[in-house]
Amino acid sequence: MKKLVLSLVAVAAFGFTANAQEKEKPTFGFQEGNVMIEGSFQIKDQVAKDSNTGVKVKNTHYNFNPKVGYFLSDKVAVGASLGFGKANVGSDVLGSDITGTTLYAGAFARYYFLELGNRFKTYAEVGVGYQEGKVSDLKYKETGIAAGIDLGFNYFLTEKLAVTFALGNVFSYKNYDMKNDGNKVGSISETEANLNVFNNFFDNATFGLVYKF
Repeated sequence: MKKLVLSLVAVAAFGFTANAQEKEKPTFGFQEGNVMIEGSFQIKDQVAKDSNTGVKVKNTHYNFNPKVGYFLSDKVAVGASLGFGKANVGSDVLGSDITGTTLYAGAFARYYFLELGNRFKTYAEVGVGYQEGKVSDLKYKETGIAAGIDLGFNYFLTEKLAVTFALGNVFSYKNYDMKNDGNKVGSISETEANLNVFNNFFDNATFGLVYKF
């Protein structure tokens, strides 16, 4: 009888320990009902060369893109996205820098389609929204619709915090009106497919952090 009681106690203790270990095991990724806050940042340098003078001008672009998303399931999220950008676009006759700024507001849908291990989650994202661009010291403005399809992934550092790497637009569409001093002077309609996005990863990638609730 004593051996039977000791055996039952040992089995119960083993089951309790295994259950505790199972509960303590961290879970990475998203579940239905999660809310995520994400912020991505990009710095990109471009060098333009004047074909007549041979003078090279370096332009630096800065972009910040915060997002808030809600998970309809463990693989699908929808939400709102903002964008803020600034770039040096040249210089005037006095040599002063001319800067351009962009503002973006839109919506996105994200689908997680591949997991590599517990921490690595790959996604595709579709976004569409309104974008406005201005040039400093000028009365020139571009306004219109921008849409795109992106690829990216999250790598979870903890259960709630992950690093984001976005590969940039695999496909993009833009339709802008160009205005000068409030008057329409033209329009731009542009469609681009970046099939070599994986070949120039670090030229187009944006990096950031995502936090889930």
